Amino acid sequence: MADQPEKQKRQSQLERVITGSYGVNHQEILEILAVFIIGVHVFMMFMYHIMGVWELSLYNVIATAYYSYCYSVVREGRVSRGYLLTFLEIIFQMVLTTIVIGWEAGFYTYVIAIIPLYYYISMFVMKNGDRIFRPMVWSLLTFITILAAYTIGQIFEPMEQLSLVQGSFAFVFNLLLSVQLIIWMSHFFVLGYKKSLDTLADQNANLDLEASIDPLTKLYNRRTMETALDAALAEAKKSGALFSLVMADIDFFKKINDTYGHDCGDVALVGVSEILKACVRDGDTVCRWGGEEFLLLVKGNRSVATTVAERIRSRIENNIVEYEGNQIRFTMTLGVSTYAPGYSLEKLVTQADENLYFGKEHGRNQVVSTKPAVTSTVSHIT
Repeated sequence: MADQPEKQKRQSQLERVITGSYGVNHQEILEILAVFIIGVHVFMMFMYHIMGVWELSLYNVIATAYYSYCYSVVREGRVSRGYLLTFLEIIFQMVLTTIVIGWEAGFYTYVIAIIPLYYYISMFVMKNGDRIFRPMVWSLLTFITILAAYTIGQIFEPMEQLSLVQGSFAFVFNLLLSVQLIIWMSHFFVLGYKKSLDTLADQNANLDLEASIDPLTKLYNRRTMETALDAALAEAKKSGALFSLVMADIDFFKKINDTYGHDCGDVALVGVSEILKACVRDGDTVCRWGGEEFLLLVKGNRSVATTVAERIRSRIENNIVEYEGNQIRFTMTLGVSTYAPGYSLEKLVTQADENLYFGKEHGRNQVVSTKPAVTSTVSHIT
């Protein structure tokens, strides 16, 4: 039972590598590739032992230990080195196999199959350097090595002569591995490309989000609110859906900055933004309009918007901002305006702003939806 979580973990890793559903992890790919190659060399060790080719059987014992080391290198996070060691071994084995059992064994197909791997590594694993000409150079060097092995195979007789059945089996086995490697490298290249596109899309989405958010309060900024206002106006003209605006301003905010400093003012603005977000409903929009002034787009008529605004006013009045041992209280005045056929956005914003400043001039700490307004008790900063 203790092995079950580890087994599930390995299954999820394999699923990640095969499907790319959780992103492409290049280290995990090479780890699985190293384990696969270890298994291949163990198989070839027995295969050549049965064929009576002791040189290659012994070599595959060494290669098994070699790839065990490669696996440990990759587990340590040295992915590029792991790929380099893999390339070197495959090329060396091609030359050695050609010398021992001849060119016809077909190990050169395995080397041809690693050429797509050069481009995969250069594109997705290597962090620096040229990503176009470097794999081309590697591919050219690989071709030269294949040509050299072919020349050796044509000039010299192999050290061991395989039977027709043995030679055919070795060729088909190497060809099968080559095709599998090409398929998997093409698959990983597509997944890597897909991940790059997904990453770019996420980055663009984050940039769009950052461009739409006020960095201090994390509310929408004025530009984003203007877009939301345009959409609300278009919907109101199309379907007659009512919407209202609530313009809100912190009372005596300059006094907070002058008394406790601008950092305290920032803390107050953040606190207000949290209250605003908590008081509005789904579908309403809140933004920092500028300075200590906020604008709310409320879906509904004047009564709905006034209720929301009063809830905000009450929460602000009873809120305490703690800063460097000081408990600071302040209030907020809010002005409401509601869309009516023929209204422009400029008129709506102006009307909400005028109601707000009417409340400022007549006692503060109140919601003004229509003039004249009944003022409530003024609460000053303590």
